[in-house]
Amino acid sequence: MVDFTKKEGGFLAGVQGVQWAVFMLTNIIAVPVVVGAAFHMSPADISTFMERMLFVSGAATLIQIFFGHRLPVVEGAAGMWWAIFILLGTMSAPGDQGLLLQQLEMGLIIAGIFLAVLGFLPIIEKVRNLFTPIVTGVYLILLVSQLSGSFFKSILGITATGQLSGKITFICFIEIIIILTISLKVSGILKSMGPLIGIVVGWMLFHLFGLIHQGKVYEPSSWFTLPKLLDWGMPQFDLGIVLTSIITSVVLISNVIASILVVGIALEKEVKPKQYQKGIFGNGVNLFVSGIFSVVGVVPLSVSAGFISTTGIKRMRPLIIGAVLIMVAGFFPYIGGFLSTLPLEVAYASLFIPFSQMMGFGIRDLMGQEPSARNLLVIGLSLMVGIGMMFLPPESFGSVAPWLRNIVSNGLLVGLIFCLLLEHAIFREKKDAVGIN
Repeated sequence: MVDFTKKEGGFLAGVQGVQWAVFMLTNIIAVPVVVGAAFHMSPADISTFMERMLFVSGAATLIQIFFGHRLPVVEGAAGMWWAIFILLGTMSAPGDQGLLLQQLEMGLIIAGIFLAVLGFLPIIEKVRNLFTPIVTGVYLILLVSQLSGSFFKSILGITATGQLSGKITFICFIEIIIILTISLKVSGILKSMGPLIGIVVGWMLFHLFGLIHQGKVYEPSSWFTLPKLLDWGMPQFDLGIVLTSIITSVVLISNVIASILVVGIALEKEVKPKQYQKGIFGNGVNLFVSGIFSVVGVVPLSVSAGFISTTGIKRMRPLIIGAVLIMVAGFFPYIGGFLSTLPLEVAYASLFIPFSQMMGFGIRDLMGQEPSARNLLVIGLSLMVGIGMMFLPPESFGSVAPWLRNIVSNGLLVGLIFCLLLEHAIFREKKDAVGIN
């Protein structure tokens, strides 16, 4: 006798799995295009980057489900990680970018090992306490500030044409309005699909206005291929990149914890303390995987809670199906090749709202602090030093030792280190003190 209930359940899980896969794609598609452009990658390189990004995002989700926090949370490229990639790529000379990618591989691998070990140590809370709201607020503001120029150059068409382009600006403006409207006004499953809908509309308008460059089209040599390990070459050690990677992974611990917490609330389920530790361990493993597969670092995405709330999909099986679909898509070059033809300007426009929110999160962290003389001094000095360093030309650091150059020439890193010193050493605040008189 045929069990129709089982068949219906399997079909429903499959449909829900496709929903998860589309949702995951929303958080993947723009990453290789934007990062690839920052490093002047060829269409073929961006295409294979897209394949690996699909594979790693699906695999990372499954790693967390089976060995990490064991909750229905999707893994995707962390905004902070790809911001670091874009930042370093646009700061470096074209001839140094190949080496920089190899250094970023090493940074991800070491940060992953560091985080995986940290997840099992009792000192994790002490490490996390270094990143007070002032430190994280300064970090986020510096990060987005340094990237804002790249966003506007692309969205206004300056990157593509060398001057402001009315057509490109109009399309990007329409795309941003669509994403913003859906995010704020629409309810249900469409709310979580805002970026994907915006990308589709922007892509179509680029075709309609004849702005697609045929040189970007890449024809794969085969229909099936395995994702390549260390595609950017053998990892290379650089102290500045490793420091940046470890600091970013520690800052994102709060993102891991927040994602687990909000998904637990969406599931109406109590999350055990051990799940947080396993989630951090899983994130460490996934950063290691990101490094060896030459992609941007991944992290649990808290928007998964919104997807669960709007769709009502709380079972694990559909997400497993969706993650497998995304992972398998990474084996088919024609899928990666097609997605990699996404116009850079459309990709940047789709990220405009999330990165604006990141700036907002930094401001929120700082607004939550008491406006004492001490706090204002720490914030003001850190931002002044960090942003000031961003305006110095790269050739200014030619006399600096190579191992130190990637630290002192990076306004983000200099500002962050300065903020940590002010917050915890120079102007260290006693527990019972309110601030400096």
